[in-house]
Amino acid sequence: MKVYLQLVCSGIVLALMGCAKDSQELEDPVLAEVGGSRITASQLMDFEQRLPKELKTEKSGLDGYRDYLQTIIDKEIYLQEAVKRGLDKIPEVAQKLRKEKEDRVLRLLFKQEFIDKVSVEERELRAQYETTDKESEVKLRLIIVETQAEAEEILQSIHEGKDFSELALTRSLHKSTVPQGGELDGYLTPNRIPIYLQKYINALAVGECSEPIRLPNGQFGIYQVTDVRTVSFAAARGALSAKVREQKTAKLVDAYLQKLRTDINLQAHVETLRLLQDWVEAGRRDFTAEERDNVLYEFSGGKIKVGDFWDHAEELDMGFSGDVSEAVRWFSEDVLLTRTLFLHTAYEKGIDRDAQIVQWQQRRKDALLLLALRQTVVKDQVDISPESVKQLYDERPELFTAPEEVTLQEIMVKTREEAAALKDRIEAGEEMGALADEYTLRDVGKGAEGKFHIHTFEQAFYKELIDSTREAQIGPVHGPVAVTAQAVQVTDPQAMHPGGDYYSVFRVLESNFGSSPDPFEKVEKRAKALLRRAGESRLASEFLMQLRQQYEGQIIINEDNLQELSPR
Repeated sequence: MKVYLQLVCSGIVLALMGCAKDSQELEDPVLAEVGGSRITASQLMDFEQRLPKELKTEKSGLDGYRDYLQTIIDKEIYLQEAVKRGLDKIPEVAQKLRKEKEDRVLRLLFKQEFIDKVSVEERELRAQYETTDKESEVKLRLIIVETQAEAEEILQSIHEGKDFSELALTRSLHKSTVPQGGELDGYLTPNRIPIYLQKYINALAVGECSEPIRLPNGQFGIYQVTDVRTVSFAAARGALSAKVREQKTAKLVDAYLQKLRTDINLQAHVETLRLLQDWVEAGRRDFTAEERDNVLYEFSGGKIKVGDFWDHAEELDMGFSGDVSEAVRWFSEDVLLTRTLFLHTAYEKGIDRDAQIVQWQQRRKDALLLLALRQTVVKDQVDISPESVKQLYDERPELFTAPEEVTLQEIMVKTREEAAALKDRIEAGEEMGALADEYTLRDVGKGAEGKFHIHTFEQAFYKELIDSTREAQIGPVHGPVAVTAQAVQVTDPQAMHPGGDYYSVFRVLESNFGSSPDPFEKVEKRAKALLRRAGESRLASEFLMQLRQQYEGQIIINEDNLQELSPR
């Protein structure tokens, strides 16, 4: 009887397990099996949802699902082949995954323990603004020319009384500021001025011009400060908020670390640190297993050894110079120890087991294995001849020509008469930007002085405007031109003009329409890289075809379950 009961109970357990398995498959049907791996409906749906729009298949329904399923199958046979070749055991893959996971765990810990706990109120920002020294922002205009001699000639003309704006209009190469007499848009705070210009700009009073300044591209610039003002609270608000938030976060981190050091009974081995300082100061970079095992710090639940110090230093490509002893102390205590303690507490809290981290880790591991397999297959397998590089340049000039684009300033209104009247006012000397902000009906330019940027791939939205700007000179006001606009492009779609017909007056600020390809010498490396990438893609495709044949007998597609996904 006892044996019989055991058999009955065993049968019930097995039946329940089978039911549970069947229930699971009913909830998440298996679409395909590749070796011992299953691909389920939820995996396919998740893959489709995460796929960028531009990579989604154009097919719909069942045909679309077949495409996605084939892609997932391909990925699975790639992964199985990578494991079969032992690529998951490569130290570089494991180390990279470990490092990236630690960084991700630390970011999540910081978010939970510090960032999410810091708030900044408006009154704090205003108090900070009132009690700290306020930066100044400047209004600048500039003239850019090719040579120092030309720049010195222009500067001499300015000193003799020539108008800066007129010289900018006739001599400057800086196309976007030429129509405004060399004036840059808006005011510039110190952090918006390039570092190589700051010392020259900071030395100028209002109205003063700089000496000719050699720019990184080899050209020369003359800069003039036309106005200086204190940065407003509104302009400084973002920087103030970041500063206050940083101060509060730093206090939380310091308090957290202090408590953590006490809680885990942290002990520093001063004699080991001194020994390490001596070794590094003597130029040593290699250590014996016994030396690497010397303990720098120990605490409840862990130790930090000399080997840990040097491994992390090499990961960061850290060099030690100057006061080497202080550099070693700083790196061991402020960098390595702090990172180790935060990781220790993160693991204690189970942050490494967070669902987001676990999911990311699997996906990242797969990505690293796929990359390692691809490199194994295609690395150093593609030979590119100089003749083929030049042939690509000659036969595909569009690959080496900058995408056509134009920056313009426009006022769009309902009637030709209104547009013509506005053009007359601009040519009579009124500021086009102010008129654009008041009158334009085009949403993208409203509040931006009518300025916006168009690429030729936006032809459907700006057909007439793009066609008109192709032949237009940079600087003068053109129009009126009849244009059409869709409801989403108009400031008040409810007051849409019949048929979407409007009239535009515009000024081209910058354009590269009709540009020629870049010189071969400039793009030769890019052409070679394009050929190499194409060759590697061809090899990878051939390898995939081979794998599909190799794994064909291990792939089972459940056609019934797949068809259930597509609505009838």
